[in-house]
Amino acid sequence: MALPFTAEQRDAIRERLLSSARRHALDPGFKKTSLDMLTAEAGISKSSFYKFFDSKELLFLQISREWEEQILHAATDALQKAQNRSDKERAAAMVMAAFETIHELGIIRFLCEDLPQIVAAIPSENARAHCLSSAQQIFAALSSAQIHFAVPDSVALSVIQLMYLSILHIDQIGETFFSALRVLVSSACEQLVC
Repeated sequence: MALPFTAEQRDAIRERLLSSARRHALDPGFKKTSLDMLTAEAGISKSSFYKFFDSKELLFLQISREWEEQILHAATDALQKAQNRSDKERAAAMVMAAFETIHELGIIRFLCEDLPQIVAAIPSENARAHCLSSAQQIFAALSSAQIHFAVPDSVALSVIQLMYLSILHIDQIGETFFSALRVLVSSACEQLVC
């Protein structure tokens, strides 16, 4: 009979599972990552996996939450650093920091393609408890920072989502992508922010 894991072993295995999921989320992606791949890297059996996570989807949801926290932290940090600037400039700094962090993490494809599938596959109570999408989090953070919009909130959120989706085309646009995105973000904030 197998002995139960010690607390230290449990922590180490959980971190190995998370680390493996982070790598596989980037390449080859959620759908092409098997439970066998994850458990082999963590050094546990498939049956032991369920002592740590109820499903592969919930494991990937956990790393998604971590990444979303990093994005939000970068965005709120940029907002704080720009506190003596106009609301339009503060909003633009925040949105750009979020997009730059998404790019630096290399998670664009994961957020746009894999995450919706993961959320759709998990029980509804877990899906409801899941963090907001990055675009919605950016919008919520702008609202929390007392940034007021000259258009309905639904329009402001849609503009952020449109810019968010533009990141999918970073390779086609090439090296001028972030310069162009800065122009879009700045122009949008001029129009959207009171």
